[in-house]
Amino acid sequence: MLLVEDATDIRDVFRMLLEAEGADVVATGSGREAAMLAEREDFDVILTDLGLPDISGEAVIRHARRNARRRPRVVVVTGYDEPFTSRARAAGADSVLTKPVLWSSLVEELFLHQGDQVAA
Repeated sequence: MLLVEDATDIRDVFRMLLEAEGADVVATGSGREAAMLAEREDFDVILTDLGLPDISGEAVIRHARRNARRRPRVVVVTGYDEPFTSRARAAGADSVLTKPVLWSSLVEELFLHQGDQVAA
């Protein structure tokens, strides 16, 4: 799983909790790095924020959809409302969750179609 979150504390907590759920997590705070990683590695899931400091989460989604070696499930967690959530869906997000998000709801979205565990 590729985790893209610029807030270090949130990224660290998400990583810890996702690993406790059985996920193999690669985490970054950079949208540009996330886009490069999506090209080089096969991720089952990309979990991204929309508000990133270098390029938007929307740009990460579009890049992953165009350039990833296979089609990962893309889940967005954001504090933004419309029109940002609609644009994320139009860019190719499979699911958009608005903060605050219940952990159980997020895990359900991430593990959807993945069986009992989320891998890479």
